[in-house]
Amino acid sequence: MPCHNLMSNTRHIMISGIGLISPLGYSAWETFANLLAGMTLPDRMRELPDNLHPIEIARVTGSIGISHGSSTDPAVELAERAIREACTQAQVSPEGLPVITGASKGAVTHFHKEPLNVVLGPHGYWASELTRRLKLGSVKNIVAACASGLYAVHQARQMLLSGKAKRVLVVTAEAALLPHFIASSQRLGILAKLTKEDYIGRPLDEKRDGFMLSQVGAAILLEASDEPQAGQWELCDTAVACEAYDMIRPAPGMPALAHIAKQLIGKREIDLLHPHATGTRDQDPQELAVYRKHAPSADVYANKGALGHTLGSAGLVSLVLACLCAKTKRRPPMPWVNTPIEPVIKADLQQGDYRTHAIFATGFGGHVAGAVVGRV
Repeated sequence: MPCHNLMSNTRHIMISGIGLISPLGYSAWETFANLLAGMTLPDRMRELPDNLHPIEIARVTGSIGISHGSSTDPAVELAERAIREACTQAQVSPEGLPVITGASKGAVTHFHKEPLNVVLGPHGYWASELTRRLKLGSVKNIVAACASGLYAVHQARQMLLSGKAKRVLVVTAEAALLPHFIASSQRLGILAKLTKEDYIGRPLDEKRDGFMLSQVGAAILLEASDEPQAGQWELCDTAVACEAYDMIRPAPGMPALAHIAKQLIGKREIDLLHPHATGTRDQDPQELAVYRKHAPSADVYANKGALGHTLGSAGLVSLVLACLCAKTKRRPPMPWVNTPIEPVIKADLQQGDYRTHAIFATGFGGHVAGAVVGRV
């Protein structure tokens, strides 16, 4: 059992449905199949003209086509599609379900186009539209920079453990590929070089020099259970923390992340680590050093090299992919890794039991969050 170190009388929190829409697939399984095939965002640039403006390179590479045909904000469209996929898999209607959303931007694309968006703000409007379209129950928004999605998972788990709900839907979406946002990220020096040849994210590789941006929608349905069934996905543990060091840079040694890594990994045998791994110069080696104190030999998968950085959605995206790795007993390849920052990191497609996964996210302002997921 992946949650072997939990007390026997603790309620089990199960993941009964997952949803994911990304630039590489309009469903969780389509996205995962393309990841297994080695597809990445840079593959989409082959058909782009050579004289494309740098801002357009980022927008076109990371966008999801169907989000642009909607009359509403793309963050609403992507979240709704992810919700419907997760609920369909769980054979549950979204109507009346309590919802925890986690995103760093909200519905910002249509901010000046919808009067209600101005009144409610991007996150309030996002929640209001999802509630109206799907007849959801109570909705709580959580914003914790790039750790927002996993903060929402943590909050949902606490609700279930306390008995306040039997099911909770966790939702995220990011669709802020706006010129001013792309340009500000470029000025911070955190994006890969915006040329057709060089706009490639290389997390865990010695040649990493920044990340790609992308749109995404993801959702999971959590349920409390007293009797987990073989083959199910279990949310074994979650943790969040924050450190007041710097708005952008992590504190030396990443003490907040080290604190939750010790709690979550502890004596568990982790089969696969899903680090935040942005592909920036400082982040990746510091982060891996924290985990290796507790999981020195665990395999590693950094999905941002394929899907790009999905900002506040990043942790929940990794959690969905962890479920699929556990289900298929496969870890997608990382074709961008030619000179790994650790000798044990494998770039090729891997097969193994992959029963227990540790997922982490870190964000501006010192926010960190993590989760452990396992196959029963």
